[in-house]
Order: sequence, then structure tokens, then C-alpha cells
Amino acid sequence: MSEFSFTACTARDRAEIADFQDSLWRGGRDANLAYMDWKYATNPHLDDRYVTLAREGGELVGMVGVFGACWEVAGERFMLPCLTDTVVAPRYQGSPLFRMLIDEVVARLRADGVPWLLDFGDQGAGPAMLMNGWRPIGPWAQAVVKREKPLVAEWPWHELPAVRGARSGLTLRPLAAVDAEAMAGLVARLPGGEGPRPARDAAYFRWRAANPLARYFHLVAGDGPIEGYLIGHRSGVDTDDGETPTTIVDCEATSDEVFADLVEAALTRLPGAEVLMWVRDLPAVRVAALGALGAELDEPTGLFTRDMYLPSLMIRATGAEMPPALSDLDRPDGWNLSGVSGRAWR
Repeated sequence: MSEFSFTACTARDRAEIADFQDSLWRGGRDANLAYMDWKYATNPHLDDRYVTLAREGGELVGMVGVFGACWEVAGERFMLPCLTDTVVAPRYQGSPLFRMLIDEVVARLRADGVPWLLDFGDQGAGPAMLMNGWRPIGPWAQAVVKREKPLVAEWPWHELPAVRGARSGLTLRPLAAVDAEAMAGLVARLPGGEGPRPARDAAYFRWRAANPLARYFHLVAGDGPIEGYLIGHRSGVDTDDGETPTTIVDCEATSDEVFADLVEAALTRLPGAEVLMWVRDLPAVRVAALGALGAELDEPTGLFTRDMYLPSLMIRATGAEMPPALSDLDRPDGWNLSGVSGRAWR
């Protein structure tokens, strides 16, 4: 077997990483560099200290990224690192290199006392991950709206006119930029529910919206203190008629009527051929509202080859000492994933 060396990421590696990752990021060197800086250097919860590179001789042949996400658990906040940007050179795909890279990351997290590693990524490697200590949280259902013809935006999102919700009577306004304070304020006003949930504060909303390789679509309901918001996401390196789905990554509302109005407005305006939304933690009445608006429910079947395309989460204990509040994260029904989607961080 080839001899690999594993190193942290340094400023000298940036240009090489931007080129190496282009098969995944697809932005070209300059945009990839901006994306790398956004995802790691400006992340409000963790820097790039756990990004790990694999070299064979002097050649970069593999990389795994780790970025920070903040979670609220039992009234406390914890940074739980998330695996991302896993790429190996074509000649080493299917080799032990991917596992070796992950083991290196886990060892570094353990040494620093970080107890869990999360992965919202492609679950094609799921069986191999399960054999190496990962535990599944999911998969779960998503609502899918498929259009006969892609909706191609003719006007910038924020130039679309405001509309009045048929159920709530509230004004629904597309925004030119994220209103981070208003959205964080609404999250703080709503019941939090049980289980680990993403900490959606103003810093998080601002950071996510600054992704240079994504397009975000922000819609709010009401004036003054808002009564609801919806955030759509689309790849910034694909056209409106391209294959990438558009995802509703977050939607919060003070009532079921406001929720339905927001989703209805979004489905008539968001670009793309397909619109997705996770339904894992939505109340049944809101899942029914999605169905009434034309969405089909894509549910797990128990067949891996079928379900690997559904949203999921994999978690791995590092072996570090476990705070009591984080000791039972491996219970699938214990999570509250409202307000987060794997695509929300891409």
C-alpha cells in the first residue's frame, strides 16, 4: 500500500485545495477560494483546525473538511463538528484512504476532547461508515414538488412583488438580503421542542447567507416582529433549468396558516425543476399542508439502495469524555432537525 502523510491545512495549501476540490465545488479557483474562506475561516463556531489533507509524496490525494455547527442540547450550547468536502484522487476511490482520513480526524477530535463528529453528506458510503463506528440518525422523508417545466427566474428575487397570504392575511415579502435579527428573534419566540436542535442566532443566519457558491431566497411574513420566514437554497453554480434541486432549508411560523402561506408563495416563485423540503420534524398538519400544495412525500422504504438518496445524518463518537447532555445523541428520535438541511451548509 502507498505511504500517505496526513497534515493540517495551511495557507500554502489554499490554491492547491481550490483546484483539487473543483470536482465537488465547481466554482473555479477564485470562487472556490472564496467558498473555502467562508466555510472555514469565517465560520462563527470553528476554524479550519480539523481540515485534514492526505499526501502521497508531495501530491495532494485526499481531503476531508470539518466545519463547526452550534447545537442547543438540554438548555446548553455545544459546538458539534460536521464532516464535509470529502474528496480522494480518482485512483484511490474505493481504497482505505477515505477511512484513514476519517480516522485521523477522529483521533484529533478525541485528543481535543470533542466527543462527536456529524455527517450530513452523501450516504453512498453508509455501509462502510457503519462498519467503522458510525451510527445512523435517519433516513427520513422529504416533500418533493416536481415541475413539468423548470421555473426560470425572470427577475431578481427581491424585486418580486409582495403578496397577501390567503389564510393568514399577512403580507409576504421577498427580501434582498437576510434579516438575521428578525429571523433569530422569531426562533427565540417559538417553542424549542425536545432534543438537540441547531442554534439559529443572528450570527448563524448571516454566515449561512454569505455562502459564495449558493443562492438564498429569503421570504418573511408580517411587519414589525415577523410572524414567519422561509429560506430557499439553490446551487450558485447551476442554472435555474439545471438538475440541482431547490431546497427549502428553513421555515418557521407562528401558526399553521402562516406556514402554509409561506410555502405556497415559495412554491410559486422559487426557481428550478424540483423543490424539496425535509419533513422529519414538521407537525402532521404542516405535512398535510405541503401535500395540499402539490408536494409528494418521498418516504424511507428500508432498502438502502433506494433510501440512500433521502436525507440522513450519521454520527460517530470519538472516544473523548462525554458531557451528560450529549450522552444519548445516538437515539434517532431524540433529534430536532427543524431549521437545518445538509444543503443549508453548502
